[in-house]
Amino acid sequence: MKQRLITGLIIAAIAIPPLIIGKVPLLLLVFAISALASYEILAVRKDKTSWGLISFLFASTIVMYVVPISFYIPAIIGFLIILFIIHIFTKEISIEDLSYVFVMTMILTLAVKGIIHIYTYGGIVMIYIVLACFGCDTGAYFFGSFFGKHKLIERISPKKTWEGAIGGWVVGAVTSYIFGLYFLTHLIDPNVILFSSITLPIVAQIGDLSFSAVKRQYHVKDFGSIFPGHGGVLDRIDSLLFCLMYFYAILLIVEVVII
Repeated sequence: MKQRLITGLIIAAIAIPPLIIGKVPLLLLVFAISALASYEILAVRKDKTSWGLISFLFASTIVMYVVPISFYIPAIIGFLIILFIIHIFTKEISIEDLSYVFVMTMILTLAVKGIIHIYTYGGIVMIYIVLACFGCDTGAYFFGSFFGKHKLIERISPKKTWEGAIGGWVVGAVTSYIFGLYFLTHLIDPNVILFSSITLPIVAQIGDLSFSAVKRQYHVKDFGSIFPGHGGVLDRIDSLLFCLMYFYAILLIVEVVII
């Protein structure tokens, strides 16, 4: 637990400032995460990974980040076609792997698209999302460790409990809502803050369980080992990726309704 806590604080110290500052530091953080995530997405397939495929995946994610939203769908279509070409003419990717790589890349790129859009509201909104996400993660860990008795979904994650899930939701919701009321009401409607604070921790846990299901499918404990006590990059940001996508969707819906 001590190692996990220390590593978590170091990750926060490295990641939060670029998210607040934006611009070049944020771009460097995104590129670094993309490179590591591209490797981890493919590495779970064990002996099937080549540096050529890793480079292609990394390049594809960068292209989908930087293209305007109007070109995002064409970029996705091109990416999908190339994946099928790789499957047809090489043995590097099976149909099962193709589906997995496509879905994981969409999650990664949509989350970063979310960061770009969310950042137009200000870096402080990123803190709000991080509090909802990692507040839930931390709360679930401690409540589960001390009070957990009833298994949540043992088939996917044997250690997670209902007590941990409920405790994590309470911590994430309360923490983010208080923060939102004090710092975000001039940027976002209070009703949106309330709704998001209630639902973001739930989405965070769905993201965590979804990535756990992927690891179960490929029979690995973690996506990587770069962070002691936390595993790889994807192990650390799984729930955050889902929260970024989800909050991005909320903002788009709210903006359309307002217009």
